[in-house]
Amino acid sequence: MTDKRSKVDLSGQSGIDFSKLFYETMDKKRHLVSNLYLDTATLVWNGNPYQGKENISKFYETLPVSSTDIRSVDAQPILDEYVQGQTTVLVSVSGIVKFTGRSSTLYSESFLLTAQQGSSGNVWKIVSDCFRFHETLS
Repeated sequence: MTDKRSKVDLSGQSGIDFSKLFYETMDKKRHLVSNLYLDTATLVWNGNPYQGKENISKFYETLPVSSTDIRSVDAQPILDEYVQGQTTVLVSVSGIVKFTGRSSTLYSESFLLTAQQGSSGNVWKIVSDCFRFHETLS
């Protein structure tokens, strides 16, 4: 039970830390955002798929400057038996984003993260990312 509790605690803090890093990079250092993705990552942006780190980077370069306000973050560990023992976390984020030339919009985004060995220990990399604007219903 302690092991499960520590995984939940780790995923919660990791989700918060990763979300702050991701949106700060997206808003202030967009040219570096693709470094947060695995080479084989997938992004689905409002239903439009982008496969691979290079294509994701090219897509992000087309977006106007953004300012993001995170309102909520939830993170849950993925059970080892589903990811062959690889440390994996599902992070769900919602908030408000403003792109230059557009009004502020509610959004939600889900990241599937996996721990990868980096030069200074484990780092989180995005396996898949699904972004959606919240549209107002009439």
